[in-house]
Amino acid sequence: MTDTNQVYNSHFRLWQENNQNFPDGWAKIGGDPSTEWIWSGVTGGPKSIKIIHPSGPRAGIILENNVVIPAGENQRWEFRAILEAEPAGVTCYIKVYLGVVSQYLSLVRPGSQPEEISRIISTPIGVTGLRVEVGILGEGIVTIYEIEGRRLYPKQELRLDEKGQLYVRHVDSIGKIQTPVSVRVESPLPIPVDVKTPVKAELRDLTPARDGIKIYSSNGNSIESTLDGLLQVKMSGRTFRQSVETVTSSHDSRATKLNDVSQLSVFSYAIFNMGMEVVRVQLQISPDGAVWTSDDSECDVLPGALAVITPNRFLRFVRLIYYSQSNNPLTIWFQAQT
Repeated sequence: MTDTNQVYNSHFRLWQENNQNFPDGWAKIGGDPSTEWIWSGVTGGPKSIKIIHPSGPRAGIILENNVVIPAGENQRWEFRAILEAEPAGVTCYIKVYLGVVSQYLSLVRPGSQPEEISRIISTPIGVTGLRVEVGILGEGIVTIYEIEGRRLYPKQELRLDEKGQLYVRHVDSIGKIQTPVSVRVESPLPIPVDVKTPVKAELRDLTPARDGIKIYSSNGNSIESTLDGLLQVKMSGRTFRQSVETVTSSHDSRATKLNDVSQLSVFSYAIFNMGMEVVRVQLQISPDGAVWTSDDSECDVLPGALAVITPNRFLRFVRLIYYSQSNNPLTIWFQAQT
């Protein structure tokens, strides 16, 4: 599963049933009336899609909804494209739609010869499928020879439920205490305990009301038993944490406030570009809040776009670095669950 390409018709060799002039499973996106999509190549052999884009917004190809790549939460994926541009260095892009949760966008500048470009992404909470889009942003021509996607982690195929989350069997969290245990109870309600011990002596019959033992928690609340002698334990749910910063990027690199993530189970940064400039962002991690290193490569956030960044490695402190060619407003969310 790990070494298998998951992108349908990634080499563009199959044609659509109702349109033999375009590869099956792919659709045109963006462009204007002057944009051309040319599907060409050797019959039964290598094929490519050439996009001639004289002007206007982005123009590309996107994987159709009926061939979405199955995926789950907290996975690592590598997407690979072979591109050729005219003129060399014209701005192109690789975009991965992480279900309905978020999007990953990377700007690339291929040369005048076929060039392999790859990007590794992490899937956030809530992802059930992936779609990939590749195209050109500026004026020029891009030729797309292939688009592939492979899951790097986890290596084994996992059983997912209908929400795309890892399937687990039911866990029974209530049972009788067989041996003495230390229990910390965070509940104002009395929790029953049934204490039984063999007694070798000539004693009168014991009754709970007259001879029982009452146990108290550390906060002074008494612990009482139910009729069947079971503990009632309330499981604590997840809590949500969020902070929002409205900032202005500039030519000099700036950083968000640092966050201590040592007690968090999952977290992400969301960056919304409210300006007209492309903003470059990067996640940094630190063991002490003073010495920093990059967690992943830089990511470009286009004007009007929302990007999500999740961590690849763990250290106690995190922050986000951002900069642009000129002043540009941003809104940055830090959201986490404990």
